Amino acid sequence: MKQIIFQLLFLTVLILPFASACNEDENNPPRQELPDAPENSDDSDSTSESNVLVAYFSRANYVPEGTDAVSGATNKAGNTQTVAMELAQLTGGILFEIVPERNYPVSHTECSEIALQEYEADARPALTTHVEDMEKYNTIYIGFPIWRYCEPMAIRTFLEEYDFKGKTIRPFCTSMAVSIDDAQTNIARLCPDATVEDGLRISYNVPNNIKDLLSDWIGIE
Repeated sequence: MKQIIFQLLFLTVLILPFASACNEDENNPPRQELPDAPENSDDSDSTSESNVLVAYFSRANYVPEGTDAVSGATNKAGNTQTVAMELAQLTGGILFEIVPERNYPVSHTECSEIALQEYEADARPALTTHVEDMEKYNTIYIGFPIWRYCEPMAIRTFLEEYDFKGKTIRPFCTSMAVSIDDAQTNIARLCPDATVEDGLRISYNVPNNIKDLLSDWIGIE
């Protein structure tokens, strides 16, 4: 009997990280009204004077394979997108969505399986969006959900695409319980010539006082 209980506990510990890999609850509606924000930098006015970029990866806007892009689309913003839009408002930064070529499944179970496969293969998913003028940005905020205890592999693709030498990177994540520490370490490893400052973890249920939390983090009174 004790052996059976031990085996069940072992399996629970083993499976938990993978079951929660895509569990950002990105399909939950945000708990506050979204602010207006600039569009992606490659589509924005090239005369913009902002030297702050707010880049983020979010799963909420993806349409399942085989679904009509219009009827299958959703107006609900994911949690990471909600935070990124608020951050762009506070900093005056340019908002940029990191979009992979591959649509991740809406199903958390299926998405978790793909996230695990990409993690184990140290994959670099191809992206469909690109920053055309990265050299003009001095500070880059990078947001993402925590998948499998770290950043999604699409974030690594993004980081390896550009030269961040001399730039300041400030990561933020949405997560039920996992800290941003491992993701922050990975970002610093991928961008050794950048200054990677302490990141911010935000609950997957974006709190109503998100503006205050972000203001404290970025040093706005």
